Amino acid sequence: MIRIAIDGPSGGGKSTLAKRIARETGIIYVDTGALYRTIGYFVRSRGIAKEEAAGAVSLLNEINIELAYEGGRQIVRLNGEDLGDKIREPEISMYASAVSAVPEVREFLLETQRKIARENSVVMDGRDIGTVILPDADVKIFLCASNEERARRRCEELKEKGIEASYEEVLADLNQRDKNDRERDVAPAVAAEDAIHLDNSGLDIDGTYEAAMKIIREKAGDKLPEAEKEEKTEKPKRVRKMSRFYRFMWHIFHGFFKLIYNTRTRGEPEPPADYGPMLVCSNHISATDPIVIGLTMKKHQACFMAKKELFRIPLFNLLIKSLGAYPVDRKVSDVGAVKHTIKILESGGWAAMFPQGTRHPGEDPRNTSLKSGAGMICARTGVDVLPVFIKTKGAKHRMFRRKYVIIGKPIKFEEFGYVHGESGEYARISKMIFDRVCELEDKWDSGYYDKK
Repeated sequence: MIRIAIDGPSGGGKSTLAKRIARETGIIYVDTGALYRTIGYFVRSRGIAKEEAAGAVSLLNEINIELAYEGGRQIVRLNGEDLGDKIREPEISMYASAVSAVPEVREFLLETQRKIARENSVVMDGRDIGTVILPDADVKIFLCASNEERARRRCEELKEKGIEASYEEVLADLNQRDKNDRERDVAPAVAAEDAIHLDNSGLDIDGTYEAAMKIIREKAGDKLPEAEKEEKTEKPKRVRKMSRFYRFMWHIFHGFFKLIYNTRTRGEPEPPADYGPMLVCSNHISATDPIVIGLTMKKHQACFMAKKELFRIPLFNLLIKSLGAYPVDRKVSDVGAVKHTIKILESGGWAAMFPQGTRHPGEDPRNTSLKSGAGMICARTGVDVLPVFIKTKGAKHRMFRRKYVIIGKPIKFEEFGYVHGESGEYARISKMIFDRVCELEDKWDSGYYDKK
């Protein structure tokens, strides 16, 4: 067994790194922050202000927290109830920070965490894992980045969510939180003496992971699962190029359909041709959406599912098949269509789908129901997702009314927080994807993109 402790200040990417290590190695990720969030949730539910967090001590005998692992994902149950994303609300974060400073609360959770580490190979992240929770961990990493870099990342994250926050405010908040964490009397957030410092200021998610795995292999490589003992050589990225026929048809119809549908592209640049496999997810307002999206992409052939009835039309059947479309039976759970989508992605291609499942013209997309297929396919393939929003000029969709195709930034697979994909997560990730799709409309409405 191996025990890995990852500590560091807020905004350094501890959780993202820990989840990536767990997913790649197959060991268990213990979300210690979720335990404190659960107690914070219970304290708030009892009407206790976070400034009076010491009052949590009198409630501890009423709290029963259980950890379960389903498909490799940690489930935290409070008195038998799985709270899900309720503990992820911003206010609960403040409560979690408050109760974590109470000695009796930390003692209450200490044995729970140590028991898990005694019985399993684990990776834990937090602020005192290497100093208090697992002082004898096999590997201790203190992940840090400059305050300016962490503030920049946080601003970018808030901006992606449509939240306005000045860099100066975010930096001031980070500095104050770091000071509070360092100077608190109980389990201050400091590096263990034998921890290895990893500064990821100039590293992306992949770079941070590779640097951490190098440390882990050097310190305790013999305790890793067999497949992870030797440093991996990066496999060449599989890229499925446009077929010649598709490129030929694209050039023929691009100008024609652009004129008819009067499309305009806004948002981020299309990812480069060698990006690798991608799942494109968009809102769905018209039967022409696949054509509009396909003609917007100049560097990639995005293959769409199409309802099976279309494949019964002579000649049209041959055309859409040649363009990469494939049938799906929308009346049942079509396993064959899902497998075909996965096959496209695993071969390095691009596949596209609509999380809403069916068209919803003129409706607020946030009020429509979602299918869990996008989350399931992401879990099984580990690909990134490109969010796209289709917007018409005017309230109603009409053939000659201008359409805008707004392209977002790719969502890295690691952002979904997977350890191992399992059915309980599919709906959550589909919603996360569609939230990012809808954020593109929010940016449009706020004037973030040029509307000319």
